[in-house]
Amino acid sequence: MTTAPRPTRDRRGRIMEIVEEQGYCTTAELSREFDVSDMTIRRDVQKLVADGRLRSVHGGVTALPQTALAGTDFRSRAERRRATKDAIAAFAAADLPEAGAVALDAGTTTLALALAIPLDARLHVVTPSLAVANTLLGHELVEIVCLGGSLHHQTQSFAGPATLAAIAELRLRRLYLAASGINADGVYCGNHFDAMTKRALVDVADEVVLLADSSKFSISAMVRACTLDDVDRIVTDDGIPEPDHEALLAHGVEVSIVARDQAPGDKEET
Repeated sequence: MTTAPRPTRDRRGRIMEIVEEQGYCTTAELSREFDVSDMTIRRDVQKLVADGRLRSVHGGVTALPQTALAGTDFRSRAERRRATKDAIAAFAAADLPEAGAVALDAGTTTLALALAIPLDARLHVVTPSLAVANTLLGHELVEIVCLGGSLHHQTQSFAGPATLAAIAELRLRRLYLAASGINADGVYCGNHFDAMTKRALVDVADEVVLLADSSKFSISAMVRACTLDDVDRIVTDDGIPEPDHEALLAHGVEVSIVARDQAPGDKEET
């Protein structure tokens, strides 16, 4: 028996709910969700935008204001909880795969991982991060594939249609994923363009390893990049709240915990 199509008004109401929940959605994602054509979704979105309920951005739609989607300054974030990030990175660097391509997401903890990679390591590294690519320039045995696209200066990351097209041609052994915030509903970042890149990388990775210090469990970021079901493993520190630890285990995420460095202020800063 064929399921009747959802009435237009009900579908638009559900579109609002999904976009508000995730922060950002592409028209392709909404089309798959409702099993209708891209044109149908575009009409729904145009109506919601015209009514002022949603805002159209490149490649999709958001319920967030423009000021919320610019991205935060990369350099200032890189110094927060730096010793803890270095400990997480050292743990991850000791477990790099011996074969296959790995991807380092754009983020400050993934940058710490790039800094921790030994100079004699033989790797094939894919990254949308300008900072990661620059860090690995001195590693002569590392083959670097820097994903092109539009460079966002605050986040020092490439994004956009060219980036997504390049990712679609890849198959990754492992993705090291960064996050701005984490909760039981998933992994979040601060803007729609990074979320699109993260989702695309997750889709082509055999294994997803999330690198995130425990402060990320108390931060509310705005755009969901993926759910916890998409994550295979997380490397975090021993400050992770017990309820969040239990939520990860409930979703089948393997949890690796490192001790927080005792550097002054590192444990308290968020």
